Amino acid sequence: MHQLKDIIENKIISNLTKSFPRSPLKLNELHETDAEIIQLENSPYDLAITIDTISEEIKTGLYSDPYEIGWMSVMVNMSDLAAVGASPIGIVISQILPQNISDEFIEKLQQGINDSCKKCGTFVLGGDTNLGDELIISGCAIGTIEKGKYLKRVGCKTGDKIYTSGNIGTGNAYAFQKLFSKNDSQFVYHPTAKLEWRNILKKYSSSCIDTSDGIISSLDQLMRLNNVGFKFRNDWDKAMDCSSEQLFGNNNLPIWLLLAGEHGEFELLFTIPAEKKLDFLKEASHLYLKPIYLGETTEDPKISLNLYNKEQSLDTEKIRNLTFEKDFSPSKYLKKLLEIDTSFKNA
Repeated sequence: MHQLKDIIENKIISNLTKSFPRSPLKLNELHETDAEIIQLENSPYDLAITIDTISEEIKTGLYSDPYEIGWMSVMVNMSDLAAVGASPIGIVISQILPQNISDEFIEKLQQGINDSCKKCGTFVLGGDTNLGDELIISGCAIGTIEKGKYLKRVGCKTGDKIYTSGNIGTGNAYAFQKLFSKNDSQFVYHPTAKLEWRNILKKYSSSCIDTSDGIISSLDQLMRLNNVGFKFRNDWDKAMDCSSEQLFGNNNLPIWLLLAGEHGEFELLFTIPAEKKLDFLKEASHLYLKPIYLGETTEDPKISLNLYNKEQSLDTEKIRNLTFEKDFSPSKYLKKLLEIDTSFKNA
């Protein structure tokens, strides 16, 4: 049986939190939701709260443009609110700024934060600023949800259909373009939190998670929480973003790695019970939403993909734990993924 603790990140989170007493107002269990859900007494709403930091992405050079850093510092948090079905109230921002940072850099950084908030219909409520050795931006977003109607990662069952809120692969395509490609053309990567999906997903979905860590990591987490498997549709490449697929094809990279890398596209990945599928698709069409079908859940807890004319079972534990290997670097990470691909070719 696949367990949460087999994934190093899950184990670290569990160890870090095990000594904390649980708040009697907290509604979700650990790992169960993308944001924490807190009961508000004498209110028709509950509170959703989440925090995320842009640090490693800056260190590796993945995010270097100040506007992009500002935009993402808000959007990564708003995506977590979207994944639990919350309406954002706002965000507080912590900024650690190097002493030699330029006024122009700060201006573009703050503009990215401001524009990202406008896109999500929310506001910067406050924050904290300090000087330090390197640039680190953290955001803590808060939102509200109608009582008892928050989205969870737990709840999908065998036979449920798997969808995403948009085409996939842009996050990992961008990471490759930024970290490895010698082509001067810049891959367009400008993710937005899918807040507009919250009402229809609260009505129809059986589980939901955002794809900030990539598609395979997201599916693997759902697999471990629900003890079900996932089988991709045979023509799974039709769910890919076309420009991402073209970028990988031009660089002779296997397309399925767009699913495997851990820099996601911040779409929502969700399951719909089979008996609700037609009603869901009809209502989504009326709302001008375009869900992308990925596959379905299976009784056997594994993730399978039609690859090199054969159904392959992915070692998702190995794939997810690659980033925690000793002396990790983006180049070593890509090399390991390519070694896994070679094993599929030789299977």
